[in-house]
Amino acid sequence: MDFPIHIRTSGSGVRPLIRSTGEAIRFIDRELPAELKSLPRWTFARELLLVADRSEKKRDLTHAYRQLRQALSNDLLLDITKARTK
Repeated sequence: MDFPIHIRTSGSGVRPLIRSTGEAIRFIDRELPAELKSLPRWTFARELLLVADRSEKKRDLTHAYRQLRQALSNDLLLDITKARTK
């Protein structure tokens, strides 16, 4: 599912812009360092993203989106200067 507002990540990552639940799950699985990936905020975000992807409900997408942004923010990986809409 597509996010209502794209999420721009900070740092030198390969994927600076996350546009959907699928991209977010791939970001967590492939680009997040192992020490972060195992933290509860990231495992929770990943689970919410999977639920949103399966259910395709706006409410589930909103919860997953918020948790992902919170996890990115907590680990200083959220770039708040260049948010883009669809």
